[in-house]
Amino acid sequence: MKNHQINPNYFSTSQAAKLLGLSVGTIQRMVENGVFKAFVTQGGHRRILSSSLNQYCKQKGFPGLQIASDAPLVCVLHDSHHLPPALDKMNHWEHVKVITHPLDLMGVHQTVGVFFIDARIPWLHTAPLHLQDNLMQNAHIVVYNSGHLPANSPLHLARKINLFEGDISTDLVYGYMLGSAQAGGSDTPRPVHQ
Repeated sequence: MKNHQINPNYFSTSQAAKLLGLSVGTIQRMVENGVFKAFVTQGGHRRILSSSLNQYCKQKGFPGLQIASDAPLVCVLHDSHHLPPALDKMNHWEHVKVITHPLDLMGVHQTVGVFFIDARIPWLHTAPLHLQDNLMQNAHIVVYNSGHLPANSPLHLARKINLFEGDISTDLVYGYMLGSAQAGGSDTPRPVHQ
């Protein structure tokens, strides 16, 4: 027998149908038409991100799904002199915070699952990021534009760090969010074609 408990990060099409009072077929068509952000497991099952369901509920004037509020935050620390359009899009995503000034870090009180950090940020290498602080200690760190990361950067001391040579993109952040929704699961996500 399958476990039917609701995962706070994603929903099956039947769970989403039950929550919204729609048929499974309608939910499947909504996924195919891009209404919901979703992925398909290796077994061919659709999984809908809870943040996408919440966004849909807000647009339709329904109360949001309460269980999605505990999802870890995704912080994107980016150089304020190089602002790609992807940052504006991500800034409107639920559970994503775009930061271009060091003082904005002080306003983060939620659990952070990952920091995407632009290696080109000038203040990053002159003002120490306290990696031992709870905010960053348990978070994953992805340094993008890693070719600009100085050898003496305090980021090299981080326990969970990945270097990425390219620039930030919606695909990079969305891919991380899909992957973290599946952490601990046996199914590997792949994006639904929209």
